[in-house]
Amino acid sequence: MASISNFDSEIQRTRKTVADMRTKLEQSGVVLEKLSDSDKAVGDAEFDIENARIEDVLKQQKVMEANIADLIIGLEDATNVFGAEFESMKGYSGWENFVSIFSKSRAQRMRTDRVRNMSLAGNLQELLAKSDTIVGILKEQKNVLEARYKTSEESLVKVIERRKATMARLEETQARIEELNPMLLDVENRIAASTDQKTRADLESERAALATEYNEKQAKEQELLAESQTLERYTSMFQTFVDSLNNQIAAQSTLINKLSIDTEQRIVLYKSLEDSLKTAAQQDVAHKINTLGSKVDTAAEETMAGIGAAAQKHIGDLLEMHEKNMLSTQDIQRRKKLADDAFQRRFADVMEKHNAAKYVQ
Repeated sequence: MASISNFDSEIQRTRKTVADMRTKLEQSGVVLEKLSDSDKAVGDAEFDIENARIEDVLKQQKVMEANIADLIIGLEDATNVFGAEFESMKGYSGWENFVSIFSKSRAQRMRTDRVRNMSLAGNLQELLAKSDTIVGILKEQKNVLEARYKTSEESLVKVIERRKATMARLEETQARIEELNPMLLDVENRIAASTDQKTRADLESERAALATEYNEKQAKEQELLAESQTLERYTSMFQTFVDSLNNQIAAQSTLINKLSIDTEQRIVLYKSLEDSLKTAAQQDVAHKINTLGSKVDTAAEETMAGIGAAAQKHIGDLLEMHEKNMLSTQDIQRRKKLADDAFQRRFADVMEKHNAAKYVQ
């Protein structure tokens, strides 16, 4: 799991991996488009190379998705840690409870100082910014995948239609061969029975023409059989590529949905923390309230300054939604369970490895 200190490097690595995968997908997609448009068949060696490259791309894509899933789980772990720390802020610590026996005002000031000095607000805003960055990467990749899926599906349809046309010509050729067989036999019999030289010469000329056509049709049959088999291999390769793109789109949707609902949860936690800070401050003396408010505002401004304008606007929109009670805790919990279940089904192996690693640590 990535710690909060190295999430940035993990995100940069993810961005680079996604860009590399995008390049490879585009390369394979372009090659497949050319194959679907070309009447010239590629050789076995070229086909095997392209097929191997596609398989390699698909394997790397799964690894990339697993890494992103692990990063998302890491963000959730960090959020849960902050949530636990936040819960501890709601009441007195053990020492503060002890002090309250002798002086409730002293215990209250101690709690206020403790809450004030905690860096949860900044850390939560960091997580919000990182979540928003990853969502942006995933959405951009999903758009690329959807565009490539559309063109690759069109290429697949072309190949299927080409194979249908080839099969129709093959059947037509084979039907003609079936017609020529008895015609040749009939001419052979008529030649054998003929005694007239002119008639015999005409029949032999007819037989030569039929034999030539028969040989040409047999050669054409072999050519069409080879073409049909090649197109069948193309179809299988295209179908694998298109199915993979479809699965990748579904995986991106699962990751985006999971991360989006987790971000909403962080917004709620952040607002609760903000409210708690204000409440704690209000319970202190007036000049300390002003000091704390200034420090909190300054810290928030400094943290938000490091967030991109788009991410800041998105987070601001979510905060505004929360203010209007549009992000109800119950609704978020309900949708989070659905998103978590979908994530668990698709990335069960990743979660198992992540939990095992965390247990060892």
